[in-house]
Amino acid sequence: MKFTLSLLGIFSFIGSIFSQEIWTLEECVNHAIEHNLTIEQSRLSVEQANITVNQNKQSRYPNLNGSLNAFWNFGRTIDPTTNDFITATFFSNNFGLNSNVLLWDGNRINNSIKQSKVDLDAANQDLEQIKRNTALVVATNFLNVLFAKENIAISERQLLLSQQQLDQLKKLISAGARPESEKLNLEAQIAQSEQTLIGSKNNLEIAFLNLKQSLQLEPSYEMDIEVPEGITIDTDPDLISFEEAYELAKKNRPDLTATEMRMKSAEIGIDIAKSAYYPTLSLGGNVGTTFSNQGRTITGFNTEFIESQVNITSNDPSFPFQNVPITISTESISPIVEKQAYTDQLDQNLSYGFGFGLSVPIYNRGAADNNVALAKLNATNTRINRDLLLNNLKTTVQQAIADSRAAKKRLEASNKTVEAQKLAFENTTKRLEIGAANSFEWESQKTNLENAELNALIDKYNYLFTIKTLEFYLGKPLKI
Repeated sequence: MKFTLSLLGIFSFIGSIFSQEIWTLEECVNHAIEHNLTIEQSRLSVEQANITVNQNKQSRYPNLNGSLNAFWNFGRTIDPTTNDFITATFFSNNFGLNSNVLLWDGNRINNSIKQSKVDLDAANQDLEQIKRNTALVVATNFLNVLFAKENIAISERQLLLSQQQLDQLKKLISAGARPESEKLNLEAQIAQSEQTLIGSKNNLEIAFLNLKQSLQLEPSYEMDIEVPEGITIDTDPDLISFEEAYELAKKNRPDLTATEMRMKSAEIGIDIAKSAYYPTLSLGGNVGTTFSNQGRTITGFNTEFIESQVNITSNDPSFPFQNVPITISTESISPIVEKQAYTDQLDQNLSYGFGFGLSVPIYNRGAADNNVALAKLNATNTRINRDLLLNNLKTTVQQAIADSRAAKKRLEASNKTVEAQKLAFENTTKRLEIGAANSFEWESQKTNLENAELNALIDKYNYLFTIKTLEFYLGKPLKI
């Protein structure tokens, strides 16, 4: 049963190893750029700026609107087809199209298009800066994983060395060459080394969690990273002057370019605000028609002769036809009407027209003046933001150069210390083997070597981080 469980454990371990994906730094950076939520928000800002450009371009073109209305009227009202007052219940229907185009508005539309294009370029530069910042964060987390892996390797090597020395000491104790008490010190040191190894593995797990978080991966995702055979450093901080680094940083900082573009956008915003001082000229036109179920059309005429009798009288007594009835026939003509067809009404009631409109600003309660003043304040604020960014960049570049130079010197000193401690440890080990030193001396010298190797490892990755940060400002691609 125990054998079966052991086999299952071995197969599970092997399966977990093969299920892990090996990630290179380039793959990590590309994945983060593709899935980072902050980058996704910045992409939406770019798309929004692009829509604003299209919207401002469309402002140059005429608009076109249609209307359709249906009415049921009751009581006395005006017939829309005859404009006569009638008292009836009827249905009417009208259609209309109208269009308007702005001919001149103080150059506001043209300036709005220019401003939105500049804002689009600034949004693209912001996106590029966020991508670079994300790449730096991923590279830092990647280096932390490498550091944790190397730290585990050192801990495992020191633990193995202590175990080997304990085995050697047991043989000497058995031969009576060493007292039994010396074994206790080594056993305590092994326990401490095991504790250190557990802490190193825990640090590796935390480093992986931070890397996964920067990649937008689930904490349970199984991954490993590709450990480079040798990390090369192409940049020597001692050979880089501040002036050179600062000029390169200014050319390779998209956020600085974005700030310059926003300064330009703010200047255009002043011209847009000033357009409110000028008249606005527009051209408009419309076409419409209407229908009413009271509409009638004349299809012919009816002719009738109406006869009536009249008595003729005269004041002249000699008039012969005094009080004689006479028949008079009168012709009467009346139109023949019928309901007018729907399409005929729409055709006959069609009307259209066009005209110009001129709006001259006379007094707007100070709105134009206030908007111009606000636009000027915004332009001043963007210039201050640019200056602040440049000042921060100067400080950051100076700090990056100073940090990398100091880290280089610390690493050189740490490497020398490690070499010296290795020689001392080798010497103590030889002395222990011939009985010239005891286990306490050996353990003390081993601890000194462990501390020196750990400090050298810390200084190594601190130097790598400071160099990659400096290269980031110099515009160099991130690679390990």
